[in-house]
Amino acid sequence: MQQIAPQEFHLLQDNPYIRTKCPQHLITDDMIVRRVKNGNLVAGDTVLVQCMNSDYTDLLAECEYRVISRKSEIKTYEISDHNTRQAEEITYKVQRWTEWRQVGSSVADNAMRAVWNLGKRGYDIVMGDTVVGFHEDKETAAMMAAGKVPLGA
Repeated sequence: MQQIAPQEFHLLQDNPYIRTKCPQHLITDDMIVRRVKNGNLVAGDTVLVQCMNSDYTDLLAECEYRVISRKSEIKTYEISDHNTRQAEEITYKVQRWTEWRQVGSSVADNAMRAVWNLGKRGYDIVMGDTVVGFHEDKETAAMMAAGKVPLGA
């Protein structure tokens, strides 16, 4: 399963963003919450999410998520009969604020397909004019292009 890697979250002064290779149809609210938690954002903050090709050279799609709730609670844990620890537990809720926007080509041109690459002796997964993945096996490449298997599997 593809995930948004920690290094794909960037926290600039007032403009946090996620630039990921994870395809837009696989991105979930929970994936965004994990990164928002790492950035210690507050309610009302907006995060730009950008889906890139496999080598981060082309932007394929983008949208915005907004932090709609941030709750903090002090929890007490018993370590032993004599020791307890307190920890702050923060929970977030996010919501997709804008619809996904396809960048560059039209939506019809952005359908993924598997194309034979003689030089690599395998199949490039192509979206529009951009290579977004690769696999040596034809059936796996076709399933990747159909979105049934994550890119890079």
